[in-house]
Amino acid sequence: MNKLVTALVLMFFFTAFAENLGQKANTYSVDQDARIQLKAIMAERVQSGDVERYQKHQLAVLKAKLHNFGDLGLVTHTSYKAELRELVFTVPKDFKDASGATVAKRGTVIRPLERVVLQNGLIFIDGTDQAQINYAVQRANTEHLRIVLTKGSPYELRIKYKNTPFRGGKSIPFYFDQDGAIIKTLHLTYALDILSVPTTLTQRGTKLFVETGVRS
Repeated sequence: MNKLVTALVLMFFFTAFAENLGQKANTYSVDQDARIQLKAIMAERVQSGDVERYQKHQLAVLKAKLHNFGDLGLVTHTSYKAELRELVFTVPKDFKDASGATVAKRGTVIRPLERVVLQNGLIFIDGTDQAQINYAVQRANTEHLRIVLTKGSPYELRIKYKNTPFRGGKSIPFYFDQDGAIIKTLHLTYALDILSVPTTLTQRGTKLFVETGVRS
C-alpha cells in the first residue's frame, strides 16, 4: 500500500509539473550521455551554493528534531485520581503458525497481565514542565518507572540530568512516545485512553493501576 501511494504521488508531481515553465537555468541536449548531464548539473549546483544550502538546511532540521520531538497535545491535570483497570484483548481473527496449525482462535479473550509481569511501569509527563519532571524523577527513582515525554526533548533532559544519581547510576533515561505510538496502542488494543499528564501506569497483580495527576 505504501509503495502504491508513493507511486501515485510521484505520478501526480511528474504530470502536474510537466507544463513548460520557461528556461530557469542551463539546459542540456537529450542526446548527451545521462551521466555527463548529471555531473554537469551537480557541478552547477555546487558552484551556485545550492548543495551547501541544502545540507545546512537538512542539518538544521535534524538538530531541531533532536532537541524538540514535538507535542502530542495532552493537557496537564494535577488533581489526583486512581483506578484499577483490567487489560483485555480479544483476538480479531484466527492466527496460525508456519505449519498451518491454529494457535489463537478468533474471539479468544486474552488478559496479558495474567501471563506476564511488567519490569517497569510508565509515567507520561510534559517534558517542558519542571514540576512534572521533578515529580517523575522522584517517583521513577524508587518505583521503577520509565519516564515518557509527550512534549519536549528527551535528549536535552538526558544532558541536563547526566550526573544525577538514579537507581545506582549517574544519569536518568528519558524517552519520548514517538508519534504517540504507545498511547495509540493502549487505546486501540485495550481501550485505555491517556488524555492528560502526568499519568502513571503500574501493574497491580493481574490489573493495571492507572493514576492521573500528582499523588501527594
